[in-house]
Amino acid sequence: MLNHHHESCPAEDLELCVLSDHEWRVADRRQDEQSPEKALGYINHSGSTFEVLNIEAPRRHLTFGQFHTAVASFAVASNR
Repeated sequence: MLNHHHESCPAEDLELCVLSDHEWRVADRRQDEQSPEKALGYINHSGSTFEVLNIEAPRRHLTFGQFHTAVASFAVASNR
């Protein structure tokens, strides 16, 4: 089930918050800190992979080999 209240987030508006030495919260910098729309998901570094939990698709398990590609998975593709 998708959360249709989230707007698409361009890459330049992604914000990372370090939660620990292996976890990050990915957020939309355009949203107020108290807004539930602020958090887009989480990245967890486990072994040699980066596991993504995207709030828009919580049942979809995504893994990436590089941190920057895990972060980029939260951004909407621009057609400009």
